[in-house]
Amino acid sequence: MKPILIIHEFEERFFDLPLDQYTLTFDDGLYTQYVFLEELKNIKTKKYFFISSDIVCPENIEQNDEYITCNEAHKKAFNGDYTNYMKWSQIKEIDESDDCYIGCHSHFHNIKTADCVECMISDNRYMLQDFKQKLGYIPDIFCFPYNYETPLYREILNKKGFKNFYGKDRVDIFDL
Repeated sequence: MKPILIIHEFEERFFDLPLDQYTLTFDDGLYTQYVFLEELKNIKTKKYFFISSDIVCPENIEQNDEYITCNEAHKKAFNGDYTNYMKWSQIKEIDESDDCYIGCHSHFHNIKTADCVECMISDNRYMLQDFKQKLGYIPDIFCFPYNYETPLYREILNKKGFKNFYGKDRVDIFDL
């Protein structure tokens, strides 16, 4: 089994790394990940893109492909600016690509969700509805936002059909 690499912001210089030696996981659905999709598809390894269903750029909005950190993109999104994130049409395109898989990453991507049972249940309900409506199915893989996992959070997800989980067991690309 290959080690698992976590990637948020993707940069062209990462292609100099031995990416094919890892299972690649992309958190948050940043648009810069999609910008490199054609090159990423040429890497012979599994690639998982974890999407928070409320942090998606509307189809009628022009996206911003400038490099921005995940934290900066989150701040903008939490204030209503989703231009640094993928659109559902792009997420579908990734889903239809060989060795590329879509996974769930919550709805709101808010760590406080994991501190409140009602918040977790509500967040998951919205997430499941969005994936079913926008993607046509609900993925069975989940990545914990901020890698914040609790046994209760995992149990709620298990009961909703999730089989595979990703979190703090991954190596950050900046650690290579």
